[in-house]
Amino acid sequence: MGCPRPGACIALTLVLLCGATGAGAQGVLEGTEVIDFDRPEAWALKYFASASLLTDLGPPRALEPGQVELALELVWIPSLSEEQRRVGFYGTKVEDLNRSPVLPRPRLIVGLPARLTLEVAWVPPVEIDRVRSNLLSLAIARPIVDRERWVLGVRAYGQIGESEGDFTCPEDEASIEPGEPGNEFGCEKPSEDTVTLNYLGLGLTGGYRLSRPRDAAFHLGVYANYLDLEFQVDALTFGFRDRTRLVTDGFTFSVSGGFSREAFKNTRLAIEAFYSPLQVQRSPDGSTDNDPLFNIRAMIGYRFR
Repeated sequence: MGCPRPGACIALTLVLLCGATGAGAQGVLEGTEVIDFDRPEAWALKYFASASLLTDLGPPRALEPGQVELALELVWIPSLSEEQRRVGFYGTKVEDLNRSPVLPRPRLIVGLPARLTLEVAWVPPVEIDRVRSNLLSLAIARPIVDRERWVLGVRAYGQIGESEGDFTCPEDEASIEPGEPGNEFGCEKPSEDTVTLNYLGLGLTGGYRLSRPRDAAFHLGVYANYLDLEFQVDALTFGFRDRTRLVTDGFTFSVSGGFSREAFKNTRLAIEAFYSPLQVQRSPDGSTDNDPLFNIRAMIGYRFR
């Protein structure tokens, strides 16, 4: 039997679910669902976690112990098509995922003994286009082979943090009468969803220096990543508060390559291309395809001597 108004069907489904779980009296739909790593919802989480991976943005370096470099990284976030944003409810609902096209991230780089380098990057909780992120990333790296022209290094890195925004019920959708065209899923006010983007990774980076005094170089990196991801819905739809929590985890790999050099004294510029294949099954009976992330990252840093 068909349904002339999708919103009404969704409302009925929520009522039945709440009655079945005993949550109807509170008007709250809640629970935790572990989803496959290739589901559309998981693909969206992988996409934005991959965009925040803390890559080298240059060949392996060994700063002097106590030497400090301050840098600003800019990460391009490509715009997603409507089909790519159709990730809610196993690929049936379009979510509002296109926000700021650039993620700015300050970095602090410190030289340690034993030719180790510590990097700390932080996306502070400043609201940009109705999204507030608080992401702390750390990396420790070391060259293991260092010749006149060639250098090879290893890198371990990780991130903890969250992004908050009205992803499932954006404010323009919530301004429409619930159940009407443009608000078929019954949003009554902007949602307050939370995305957790935690990861650990290990990378191998090589570089080729073009000239002395070693101020210009190409680099290539390969990374293996473990992603621990979560999406906490907090939306008021058709009179019910949806507090569903989706969790997933799994492994990805990534590659990056680019160029860096000293532009003038103590100042370094770097740019790189980043690619990570991401598997997704957009419908339960469909095939699994690769819908990758490809983006560009740039950084400017000043080294204090």
